[in-house]
Amino acid sequence: MMQWLRSAMLLLPAILPVSAAAQGRVTFCCTGDGARQVCSDVLPRECYGRAYREINAQGVVVRHVEAPLTAEQRAQREAEANKAREEAARRQEQDRKNRALLATYSSEQDIDVARDRAIADIQKAIKASQDKLAELAEQRQMLDNEAEFFKKKTMPAPLRTQIRDNDAEMKAQQEAVEAKQKEIDTVRTRYGEDKLRYRELTQKKAAADGRPR
Repeated sequence: MMQWLRSAMLLLPAILPVSAAAQGRVTFCCTGDGARQVCSDVLPRECYGRAYREINAQGVVVRHVEAPLTAEQRAQREAEANKAREEAARRQEQDRKNRALLATYSSEQDIDVARDRAIADIQKAIKASQDKLAELAEQRQMLDNEAEFFKKKTMPAPLRTQIRDNDAEMKAQQEAVEAKQKEIDTVRTRYGEDKLRYRELTQKKAAADGRPR
């Protein structure tokens, strides 16, 4: 009996490594050509470039490895990632604008006041350009009267320069007036959008707080 026990003790170290190795064994499996399952204790050549699974000694899948992406798939994934980042940045910027809007105004009437003040400033600029146009028109009349004396003569260079400069300045002032008039429309649109968004945000906040709208 003792002899048998000693023999078993001597064999035990040799048995244990085999058991441990078997428990740590991993099998690699993939779906090959024709939907055929290919498995081996090392990654089979048929699995190169394909998705494969790692299965432990108990038959449990311990890891899934995806197939390498093609150039087209990589480009598509990168495009999707860029789009997701842009959308996240857009939402973040919109949240910032919403917070700023709520922090700037305490009522819709405040938005109307700010709009009217902005439009009034633009109208002042338009009035200044219109006054300048009237002044330039008077100057042009004087220049035209002076040019009458040179209908049959060569017009002096200084007079030609004054007329040319007058035309250029009148054109610039007229363009300024037209641009400012368009700016008024832009301001009305912007403040109108702010007012609608402010209304939506305050209504949502009131609903979240449980207060009646």
